[in-house]
Amino acid sequence: MWQKALALTVILSVILWLTLPAGAVNLIRDVTYRTVGGVALALDIYLPGTSGLHPAIVFIHGGAWHTGDKRSFAEHAMHFASLSYVCFSINYRLAPTYTFPAALEDVRGAVRWVREHAMDYGVDPARIAAVGSSAGAHLSALLGTAPESLGPCGNPAVPSRVQAVVALFGPMDLTLAAQYQDAAQVVADFLGATYADDPGLWQTASPITWVSPDDPPFLLIHGTADTVVPPEHSQLMADALRNASVEHALILIPGAGHGLHRPLTSPSAQRALKAMEAFLARHLGP
Repeated sequence: MWQKALALTVILSVILWLTLPAGAVNLIRDVTYRTVGGVALALDIYLPGTSGLHPAIVFIHGGAWHTGDKRSFAEHAMHFASLSYVCFSINYRLAPTYTFPAALEDVRGAVRWVREHAMDYGVDPARIAAVGSSAGAHLSALLGTAPESLGPCGNPAVPSRVQAVVALFGPMDLTLAAQYQDAAQVVADFLGATYADDPGLWQTASPITWVSPDDPPFLLIHGTADTVVPPEHSQLMADALRNASVEHALILIPGAGHGLHRPLTSPSAQRALKAMEAFLARHLGP
């Protein structure tokens, strides 16, 4: 269905974007993209002031799957919208009230919502990237690796796979957390089971488990001084992608810790931002 609407998308998007002044970013807050169990899940939309079809970025916040909010990526979304991306920053259901695969279902639903509403916002549905930090990087990576049968949500005829993934200091192999008491408890609350009780679930929920040659390009960014999610996660994921012949890049930022992407003016954030700009421009071509 979304492929058939592509021609109409071009016409409507031109009309929409001509109403905005060049270079302006129009922010639309708190649009409900999914309601499940009485819980309304919202996203913020950042529209560039340029005409035609645009690539899209779905931003997925961090917070150990337990906390966080879509506005944590506001600076990045505003920045990339100024570069002619349509940006969507989303909320999803949080642990421990909601356990896996609830969050994955939500982010899949968000990508499908973006494709289904592409003509409304000038989005090219064939050029969508997922960008996430920490727990959001984990969910972004699953969008790029895991089969759509894991955490299905919405119309299965509309793909939820993305064309590029940017994972900022994310946990790629959840089983690594089993050896650390505090980290193991966080993951267990997210998954709904301890590693001892269900090691298979911990592997199933790990992006590294699903790496295959048909995965989209990955950009992995990690600080060498990250003690919350050790850089080993990104290094092992890069190895897995290399072994599967998936295009990828690993950037290790010396001395940077967890949350290196904020504030946006910091040296580590600026280095990450420039890498993201180059990667997304190469693979989505705004």
